[in-house]
Order: sequence, then C-alpha cells, then structure tokens
Amino acid sequence: MDVALFSAINAAHTPALDVVMLGVSWLGYFPGIWFLLGAAALGWPRGRAAAFRMCLAVALAYVMASGVIKPIVGRVRPSYTPAMAPRVLEAQPPWSASFPSGHAATAVAGAMAAARLLPRAGWVFWALATLMAYSRVYVGVHYPTDLLGGALVGALCAWLVLGGRHPSTWVRAPAPAGDVHVP
Repeated sequence: MDVALFSAINAAHTPALDVVMLGVSWLGYFPGIWFLLGAAALGWPRGRAAAFRMCLAVALAYVMASGVIKPIVGRVRPSYTPAMAPRVLEAQPPWSASFPSGHAATAVAGAMAAARLLPRAGWVFWALATLMAYSRVYVGVHYPTDLLGGALVGALCAWLVLGGRHPSTWVRAPAPAGDVHVP
C-alpha cells in the first residue's frame, strides 16, 4: 500500500505544482522556517519562553529523526530505488536514509509549538506542516510511511518539550467531600 500511495502521489505532476512543491520542500531543509518564526517571536516579551521551546522542539525532532532513527532504520529512499522509477524533482536528492522524514518531524514539531504560541494562526502552521510533509512524496524522496514516522517523532518531541502531561492527568477526579487536608 505504501508503494501504491507513493506512486499515485508522485505521478500527479503539473508544471505549476512542481514549482510550488519544490519551494515548500526547500523551506523544510534545516528547519529554517520554524527557527525564523521562533526568532521573530523572541522579540515579543510575552512569547520568549514559547519561542525558545518551539526552537528546542524543532531541534530535538531534527536530531531524533535525522541523527538517531534514520541511521538505525536505514531505509533506502524511493529516489534511489530503480524499480520504483519515481519522478524526482530535486537536482540532488538526499543520500540519507528515508525513514523517518526529517521534514515531517520538524514540521509537526514546529506546527505544534507555533500553534501554542499563536493559537489563532494554528491552522496556518498545520497547513504549512502538512504541505511540507506531502511535498516530500511529491518530489520523489520519501514514502508516505516515512511521513507518518516523522510526524510521530515530531509530535512526541514537541509534546515532551512543551510540557506534555501523562494521559492519566487529563481527566481529574472529583474533589473528595468534606474537610480533607491534602499536604
């Protein structure tokens, strides 16, 4: 199913979309767009801590996806799999492993953190992250499951950095009745 979905997405090209997808894919290299957003928010006194956490979440997602998991998994990219015959738009496709997608990891971490920093603009960040991840299949350098793996890495890293809580604390039990002293 992964190969079939890759083939369907990678085969649907138009000249205008090629330009857009290459541009969006380029934005995801070296998680620059998320760091620029974080740097801009550093100038806003009430957003400094959140901006710092955003940069930290994106950096952690990048290190985990590209520095730790990719070397362990070692999945070959579709762009270097002759049997796939993908349409590769990047002049120099990356030589690193395919799984998980570093673009997807940093995009999801960035979107989660940016949406917390600027909640009203959250939909913009999530749309950008989705487009950034999708572009990697479109340009021929990732399988769809690479995107899912990267998204999970990014979500976990952002959750940890942003102060995620254990699911057992999401629903609070009702307070006990009577005068109970809790130290």
